[in-house]
Amino acid sequence: MNRNLSMVLVSLLLLQTTTLNAQAIKSAPRPPAQAGIPAGESAAPDGYQPIPAWLGQTHASRPAKTAGYVVETVAEGLAGAFSFNFLPDGRMIAAERAGHIKLIGKDGKISEVEGLPANFWGKGQGLYEVRPDKDFAKNRILYLAYTVLPDDANQDALPKTPGVLVVSRAKLSADDKRIEDVKILLNAEGTTGRLVQAADGTLLITSSVPAGYGINAFDWQQPQTLDNNMGKVLRINTDGSIPQDNPFVGKAGAHPEIYAIGFRDMQGVAIHPRTGKLWTSEHGPRGGDEVNAVEKGRNYGYPVIGYGHDYSGKPINGDKTVQEGMEQPVYFWTPDIAPAGIGKLFPAWQGDLFVAELAGKTLGRLVLNGERVIGEERLLAELNVRIRGVNEGPDGALYVLTDGAGGKILRLVPKH
Repeated sequence: MNRNLSMVLVSLLLLQTTTLNAQAIKSAPRPPAQAGIPAGESAAPDGYQPIPAWLGQTHASRPAKTAGYVVETVAEGLAGAFSFNFLPDGRMIAAERAGHIKLIGKDGKISEVEGLPANFWGKGQGLYEVRPDKDFAKNRILYLAYTVLPDDANQDALPKTPGVLVVSRAKLSADDKRIEDVKILLNAEGTTGRLVQAADGTLLITSSVPAGYGINAFDWQQPQTLDNNMGKVLRINTDGSIPQDNPFVGKAGAHPEIYAIGFRDMQGVAIHPRTGKLWTSEHGPRGGDEVNAVEKGRNYGYPVIGYGHDYSGKPINGDKTVQEGMEQPVYFWTPDIAPAGIGKLFPAWQGDLFVAELAGKTLGRLVLNGERVIGEERLLAELNVRIRGVNEGPDGALYVLTDGAGGKILRLVPKH
């Protein structure tokens, strides 16, 4: 199989001189803590079926052409891994949410990498991404996305989602046993997040807004304002500086790192290997999970428009799904599938997009015509496991990460 063509990335390798604790980590306003699930709250499907903006924006037909595949187990024994990425030599590096970085050898053996920052540990923290720099073979640089408690946290009165998303860079030691020289690049402010390196070498970071049981989405408008980083895609250089062509640079009151606004909880990111555009998969509230093709300076609507309800079952902003100046998702699901990772194009299904599905317990294959979905197929249903992530490997095969304790990395190859 031939590997898909990838765009050449330009490296920006200025070293950040800030130490880990030199940058104060502050938290934007968040909902108060809540005991359990409030009365009447439910994430169960309720028959809500919003009208799409165009035919095929949801519930696309099964594709006429399908392909057989073989599933192989590459590694097993991961515990709550949130993401995984390939190193240039074919090994993988995984981020476990509980705060463990794992190296996975080409033989499937798993070893731990130590050295996460001392202020990582505690309530509300999580590790979401460990991604190698495009020039990792030369510089051994890794980028990390994780949450820490803010410096002013009151341990006796923490909010519902106390962790604050931080993006850092570090270097993997020569013996692969620890990360060193951890330096904060950005306080991304959100509750969770992912990151990916764009075609021009910059870092694109997703930053979620507080959401979940007991939260009325429309009460938390951070995704629509420019004075905070929550509910956004952010863009920085690899030294933490701000690219001067970011869309809100120089705008009074706006955070210059903001690249696009109006998101809820993006848990999958990928750069399209031909167009260089960022694609994201996003958790909706109760319904309204979606895929977006993200463009600079655009507004993706949340919580003003969307295709989901609050967990209480109540409409968000009167069930509004369209507004001038706000972008539509490429595709959405109702009821939820809980999208997680998002994969690059796979040679056996040329031009298709793959989305990991947690609640759906399948790997979604979306057949694209440009940026429109014209078919949807569910793969791996026979495994009956939650799918957390999906990546294309250096060998052109599709690699899938399963969720939870005893997590596995599986390899999908075409059946000949």
